[in-house]
Amino acid sequence: MKKVKQLSVLAASAILIGNVAYADFGDAVVGGVVGGAVGSVITNEVYNKNNKQQAAQQRSTSTQTQSYYAPRMTDEKRIQRSLSSLGFYRGRIDGQVNSYETRAAIKEMNIAYEISSNASLKPEAKDTLIFLGTLFEFDRHLNAQSNDRGTKNRKIQTALKLHGYYHGKIDGAIGSGSRGAISQYKADNGMGYGGSLDFEQEYQLINSAKEKNDRNIEEAIASLKGLGKPAQTSQSGQVINIQQPVQ
Repeated sequence: MKKVKQLSVLAASAILIGNVAYADFGDAVVGGVVGGAVGSVITNEVYNKNNKQQAAQQRSTSTQTQSYYAPRMTDEKRIQRSLSSLGFYRGRIDGQVNSYETRAAIKEMNIAYEISSNASLKPEAKDTLIFLGTLFEFDRHLNAQSNDRGTKNRKIQTALKLHGYYHGKIDGAIGSGSRGAISQYKADNGMGYGGSLDFEQEYQLINSAKEKNDRNIEEAIASLKGLGKPAQTSQSGQVINIQQPVQ
């Protein structure tokens, strides 16, 4: 009889240990097999563990997909960006156009393009530099190397803006405005309808936008350099302005 009791205890212990081994697989298995107070304790532990794991995953996902906040670009920063891209400014893009570094860059550009010999900007030069700053920002988006969703979406938004279809912020969030622009672009170019692009359509859109933006940059730089060229006069004495207008 004593041996039978010992065997019963061992059997019960084996069943309990075997059931505990399944605790990591979820509270449904544990609660159904173990039962009672022991089952409730294990169920609660597993439930809390799963909740903690899910919360950690949600925090990780939230961090990875958080919204993109573009740095606020002012006209002053665009001027510095243009001077930097043209090779004249080597400081921080901080908007301090009256700093020594920025003024020295302006003077260097004026002399190089034969605009003047001082550190001040003509109104026409200022407007062109601001426009160039925007174009160089477009260039940065279009040629970004990252393949994440936000970078890809900003490429699409920039390309649509250059082609005149998108007028919102370049924030990497494809909403109703972006989808409407995509749909109109596709309809105008014989690509069907819908607010999404397949791989080939996306490539054509971005590639054509790069070409257009490169032309815009070249024309804007030519216009800037044209400020340093003296006006020509016709035989009648009328002044002919040879500066190319900024589109």
